[in-house]
Amino acid sequence: MGEKSLDLATLQALSSRMGRERWRVLSDAAQVVANYLACHPRVEAVRYPGLKADPDFPRAANELVGGFGPYVAYRAAGEWRLWEADDRDAREQVMELEMRL
Repeated sequence: MGEKSLDLATLQALSSRMGRERWRVLSDAAQVVANYLACHPRVEAVRYPGLKADPDFPRAANELVGGFGPYVAYRAAGEWRLWEADDRDAREQVMELEMRL
């Protein structure tokens, strides 16, 4: 996958297709997952435009409406992976990720 997360134009287009309510639900879950991964000792790096440490955060905060999207990129064991948040409770998604790490 590489270090780069999805570009903001792609996320804006996805937001339009998804609809405001679904975008918000998935963005909220992804935000929880991203914060969890950012603190995890086995995770080397996290890319999510909703994290203040992400280089895309300033632009994303101005350009994305209603959240930052469902995708969280993270590097563990030297490999980049992409997590896509879903409709489940964010805690359930975090527990699933914990089992993978």
